[in-house]
Amino acid sequence: MTPVRLVNLTPHPVRVLDAHDRLLQEFPPTPPPARLTEEHRLEGVVPGTHLPLLRIGHGRVENLPSPTAGTWYIVSRLVANACPDRDDLLVPALVVRDAHGNPTGCRALARGPSAPP
Repeated sequence: MTPVRLVNLTPHPVRVLDAHDRLLQEFPPTPPPARLTEEHRLEGVVPGTHLPLLRIGHGRVENLPSPTAGTWYIVSRLVANACPDRDDLLVPALVVRDAHGNPTGCRALARGPSAPP
């Protein structure tokens, strides 16, 4: 099997750890990060207050290169879910956390959901 080039398009390093928390590989971020924009629509106010109430929806994906032969991209789950037709997108899976709940790495990389047939 021909190896692929992995490019981290998240804003932070992605560290893949083995079952004993030893580092298998670290992928530094490659700016700019791929991201999913948000769209905001004012719906009114929260009942009984003067607080604005917005409806938030997903916008478009930004900073995601077109598919390139031999290259796979590590992206956020939101970006991967917004691009179900892309086979070249990976997300950190089985996240490992420290005692304070902060992510320290992941056990694997995973493909996002595929497009329905």
